[in-house]
Amino acid sequence: MDAGYKQESPMELINEVPPIKVEGRIVACEGDNDPALGHPIEFICLDLKEPAVCKYCGLRYVQEQHH
Repeated sequence: MDAGYKQESPMELINEVPPIKVEGRIVACEGDNDPALGHPIEFICLDLKEPAVCKYCGLRYVQEQHH
C-alpha cells in the first residue's frame, strides 16, 4: 500500500453519496436493492428541510419539492 494513501472510513464514503430525492413525506430505506445486502426496512419521515439519515446505512434522503 502507498505510504501516502489514506483509507476513507465507511462514513466518509457514504457522505460522498448525494442525498436521494424522493416524492412524498415518507421513504422506506432497505440499504440495497438486493435483500441479501440490505438491512431491516426503516421508514423515514422527510418533513424537515435538511436531509434525513438512515440509522442503519447512513444514506440521506430529501423530499423532492414541487412548485
